[in-house]
Amino acid sequence: MTKKIKLIALDLDATLLDSRKKISPRNLAALERARQMGVLMVPVTGRPAQGLPQAVLDLPGLRYAVTSNGATIRDWAEDRFLLEKHLTPETALAVLDTCRDFDMVREVFREGIGYLTQADYEILRDRYAGTPMWEYVMGTRQVLPGSLEDFLRADTRPVEELFFLTGSIQEKEALRERLSDLPEIGFADPFPNDLEVMAGGIDKGEAFLWLLDHLGIDPSDTLAMGDGGSDIPLLRAAGIGIAMGNALDYVKEAADDVTASCDEDGVALALEKYIFNDKQKNPGT
Repeated sequence: MTKKIKLIALDLDATLLDSRKKISPRNLAALERARQMGVLMVPVTGRPAQGLPQAVLDLPGLRYAVTSNGATIRDWAEDRFLLEKHLTPETALAVLDTCRDFDMVREVFREGIGYLTQADYEILRDRYAGTPMWEYVMGTRQVLPGSLEDFLRADTRPVEELFFLTGSIQEKEALRERLSDLPEIGFADPFPNDLEVMAGGIDKGEAFLWLLDHLGIDPSDTLAMGDGGSDIPLLRAAGIGIAMGNALDYVKEAADDVTASCDEDGVALALEKYIFNDKQKNPGT
């Protein structure tokens, strides 16, 4: 007998969104079918709230979103934040000081906006120009007139997260080791060269469990999908954790099952298998 799923948690980039940052017609149809069955869909993403694409915001029935790798949970229907577990400016400054000798892109995220220097903005532009990723960057970043340190000293608002884009896997691991002794911080590890620093004690999985408790839903009645390292806590927290076909190998190893890639309607195929029980439509069964 197919277990009744009450809530679907979906990473966005390279999971629900394909390589063009679009939601495929088949995925849209599957989400609508699930909604009509009374199943909630919650985005659980590393993107800040202001980085949610309009295609996601326009999904019928969308109410809750877990953003910034779990640092923020928002109730869109009531326009209020349910959870904000953020870094103090002092902690963010300590992180930046500890890794000041690393040659990498640095960003500070506050209230859904990423702040960075002109030099780092130009690095991102050269890296992503002409791609869907660049459209996302332009809509969610603000260039500072000075340094990140000056910005943090002048503004006492909490920090959602710090984002670092290193030059290699080895440099990222060295960065993580350097920062690991600092108190009150945690890490998200979305892609091989990226490291995100957040408040300690929170990640996609912990935020997901917090929301489930708020909603009165048992984790065993949920299904989650993702592709990156930061999705592993989410996949492990859900009753069924599914990795995308395009996921990193160690993410696949942490999942209960693997679906097709984000460019092959992987989300729809998983919902057809685990929620609709349309096994004949899923070539992976």
